[in-house]
Amino acid sequence: MDHASGRAQRMKGPLWLRLGLLCLFVIGVGSVVRLLGFDLAQMTPERVRAFVASFGVWAPAVYLLVYGQPIVPLPASIVIVAAGLAFGPFWGMLAALGGGTLRACNQFAVARWLGQDAVAKLLKGKITAFNERIGERGFSTVLLIRLIPNVPFDVQNYGLGFSQVRFLPYMLATFLGIIPGSFAFVYFGYSLTDPKQVWKLLLALLFIVGLVFAQRAWKASRRQAATGDRRA
Repeated sequence: MDHASGRAQRMKGPLWLRLGLLCLFVIGVGSVVRLLGFDLAQMTPERVRAFVASFGVWAPAVYLLVYGQPIVPLPASIVIVAAGLAFGPFWGMLAALGGGTLRACNQFAVARWLGQDAVAKLLKGKITAFNERIGERGFSTVLLIRLIPNVPFDVQNYGLGFSQVRFLPYMLATFLGIIPGSFAFVYFGYSLTDPKQVWKLLLALLFIVGLVFAQRAWKASRRQAATGDRRA
């Protein structure tokens, strides 16, 4: 180990200390969430909407804070649906994109801070294939991972955090890659605000189903291309 890397390791501190600080942070965030009266075990779009709307003009900031924090696990689809419920299609889309990108970047930073070995142990080997895919094409690889997800969003973020991808390509590819899914679920949430206009709900469901089929078709084409390359 050279002098620079040794100094960086000392600045990070021992692994047990970093994990201890992380545990304290998790306990603190969980305590604050419970004090605010927000029960994660009973999270539904309507509950999320009511929780966010209760903050009035501060609602967008609270939404970004809740969604963007890197520790407490959240079902991304419900949180994105809640953006459509609470803010409408346009502002809900901006909130979902901002919150999702912020969460991804924060979890990326936590993974880099903990180090590769620690994150690999925490995730029990679920993301070991990420490093094999990154190589020198960080942007395109992250973009494909976002567009065609194989693992949950949080696991993607932590896994990519200890890969070789650089931060700026990671952030840009994440922002672009979550646009289709965010649009579909935000519009679905917005459609729930007016049950009388059934066509909005049907259109939102069509968006989601189309997105799923497009992801599967793309994944299948990539798999066939890879098989053809190996045979060649």
